[in-house]
Amino acid sequence: VTCAAKTLRLPVQLGDDQTDVSSEIHRAVESERNLCRLRHPNIVRFLHIAQPKPATVVVFMELLDGRSLERFIDNKPLDELTTREFSEQICRALLYLHSQQPPVIHRDINCSNIIVCADKTRIKLIDFGLSIKLEQSVSHVSASTQSPKGTLNFMAPELLGAGESDSVQYSRESDIWAFGCSVFQMASGSRPFANTKRLLEMAQLIDKRGAPALPDGRSAELRDFYSRCTAKDRRKRRSALELMGHEYLAGGKLKPRFLSSFFGARK
Repeated sequence: VTCAAKTLRLPVQLGDDQTDVSSEIHRAVESERNLCRLRHPNIVRFLHIAQPKPATVVVFMELLDGRSLERFIDNKPLDELTTREFSEQICRALLYLHSQQPPVIHRDINCSNIIVCADKTRIKLIDFGLSIKLEQSVSHVSASTQSPKGTLNFMAPELLGAGESDSVQYSRESDIWAFGCSVFQMASGSRPFANTKRLLEMAQLIDKRGAPALPDGRSAELRDFYSRCTAKDRRKRRSALELMGHEYLAGGKLKPRFLSSFFGARK
């Protein structure tokens, strides 16, 4: 089988008990094996996750022909039709992930972790923040301080210590915020908070102003959709299912064909 392989070498500190570290990483790997059961047209296929060494994990995935959404955008805004089509596909993927039992949280949605396939009409989510989960398993037994991991410009306020929580909590709501930030990049051509480089500065900016405004010229439906993804209070963000029913994607009502196919697949 021709596939892509990603090697994750996890940070182990001097003095760490190698047996404990290996055991914690193994436990984290086992908890993520459900990724290999995922089947969705907008999600990369995970084939196998191996742990050849105590602090090394290799993830084997479907080999995709295409380029990242970040490169596809190339600092130029996408037209609204393309933004809508890609947003709908990402939202479908999130609905599928968040409806799993237990829910699958991506943890690192951003335009570099979304592949635009060669036909330029279909996208796929990749990566799934597995390195974040595994590094947290290492920090659990090492002296390192657990701090937020991920792509800074796409991290939800609660992960940055802004808003109502100062704890690191990856959740469906933090995925939705990151999705909103990806919508921002598609609509504007640049990452949100592109000129902010420090975590503390970004946290203060979000706490004071919330998510950055979309550029002029975008439709009212897109603006409303974006605002429902990027509510500073995570309890006010819409779920993937609610977003699929937003008029920006569905003309104000859920698409019967989509719902029947989705829930039919869940039986």
